[in-house]
Amino acid sequence: MKKIPEIRPGDFVKVYSKLIEGDKERIAPFQGVIVQIKGHNTSKTFTVRKVSAGVGVERIFPLYSPLIIKIEVKKKGKVRRAKLTYLRNKKVKKMKMQETEVETATPPEETAEKPAPKAEKKTKKHEGEKVEGAPGAKTVEKV
Repeated sequence: MKKIPEIRPGDFVKVYSKLIEGDKERIAPFQGVIVQIKGHNTSKTFTVRKVSAGVGVERIFPLYSPLIIKIEVKKKGKVRRAKLTYLRNKKVKKMKMQETEVETATPPEETAEKPAPKAEKKTKKHEGEKVEGAPGAKTVEKV
């Protein structure tokens, strides 16, 4: 039996499924947000929603189907509901939700964190000197 990653509603996933068209078979990816998970044991299904050309498209996948090749979790979503059906009424820009980091295996040299360089702030207020405030704030020149 293939390994299925731990998926939850709110996760951004890419599902690779096998499509049979006449004599030919091909693998088609479907990428979107998991809206809901239903069922128990082998009858468990999950619904994935994406917006394509301004139109919302939902597709229901059986979790243990032999036609599903692979499920990749791109982003982990942090949601407080089991069914995210309210996303159907939202626009694409408003569909964003909080994310948690996806755990992936990284080489040891990349895991060592380097301290970020501290930004120098001018604290003395002299005439003719620019005073910096919060990031993104306008700078004021004292005269």
